[in-house]
Parts: sequence; C-alpha cells; structure tokens
Amino acid sequence: MAEVERKIKAPCSTCIRETTHTVLFETTQTDGDFNYAYVMISCGGCQTISMGVQTRYLSDGSLTNEYYPSPVSRQQPRWLQYMRLGLDDTEETIGDLIFEVYRAVDAKQYRLAAMGIRAALEQIMIFKTGDHGTFQKNLDAFQSAGLISVIQRDAMRATLDVGDAAMHRGYTPKEKDLRIALDVLDGVCAPIFGHGDEAKSMGKRVPPRK
Repeated sequence: MAEVERKIKAPCSTCIRETTHTVLFETTQTDGDFNYAYVMISCGGCQTISMGVQTRYLSDGSLTNEYYPSPVSRQQPRWLQYMRLGLDDTEETIGDLIFEVYRAVDAKQYRLAAMGIRAALEQIMIFKTGDHGTFQKNLDAFQSAGLISVIQRDAMRATLDVGDAAMHRGYTPKEKDLRIALDVLDGVCAPIFGHGDEAKSMGKRVPPRK
C-alpha cells in the first residue's frame, strides 16, 4: 500500500499567504530541555520548497514555529531585481539597501525599515539630482527635475519624517505606517528604475497615428 503524503499548513513566500504544503522529509532531535522537529516542505500551489522548524519546550509543552527562508508579507517588485544586477554601482547599492528594507519589514523590524526607507529616498535624490545640502533642498531639486509630483513630494516628506523619528527619537512606527512608507518608496522608484524603460518599449509597439 502506497504511503499517504502528509500535508501541513505553512506560509509560502512565493504565494504570500498560508497554503497547504506536502512534507518531503522530516526528522526530530532532542537537546536538553528542547525537542526540534525539522521538515522539508513543498507548497501545493507553486511547489516552492522551504524548511520548517518546530521547537517544543519539554517542561511545559510550549511550541514555536520558524520557517526558512523567512515568510514574506509583500512581494518584491521586479525592478528591484534589475537594480541589484549591478548595471550601475550606485544603483546597485541603492537596490541592495531597498532589498534589506524589505527583509526588515518581513522580520517586523520596523524601526530599521523606517531608517532604511529614509536612507534610500535620500540616496535616490542625490543619485538623480545631486546633493544640495538638506532634505528640503534635495526635495526641491528632485521635484524641479520632474521626477516627482507635488503629491509625491508631500508623501516623501512625511515618509522622511518617520525615518527621522525612528532614528533620532526612538519612534517605532506601526506596521500600517511602514507599509504606507514602503508604498511611497515603491511609487518613487518604479518610474525611475523600472517602468520608465518598459513604458518606452511599450510606446514603440504602439502603431503611429494616421
């Protein structure tokens, strides 16, 4: 009789939600007061393979679950992958910083993420329009260059303030605030590092007016 595959519920970093996984391999190990159950699992939706570790404290039976790679709560944009390819050294550096911001958000390290978003926005402004000495002047130059709208400028100013508060005043932003700040960062980056070239390519495919 064929062995029945064991199924468990676990977070999938590709599907960005909890899905049913097939257990490919499992083993246990006891070390002092703790029992560790290790499983290699495959998502039933996308077949992404990950590892889960369940730790049981033997004295009271309490459990903790960890997954590797760590579950993500937000898909990284495609343009970020191209930034990190290293076509330009400065662009690669900014891309690596934004990647670290996403990792901090997934790990719920919201103060680090807020500081990282602030640093990324500052570096993007300097990269595109030079360093004018202050955030205010950098924002002025960034907007004057047509890289952001008035609405985006206000959103960037608020996002920079969140990073300043996390860095200098011990402020811990809420998850909702961090996601808004990340939306602002993505909105600034996408036309500059991703959608700009894609839009030009799309325009070339459009038939000319008669």
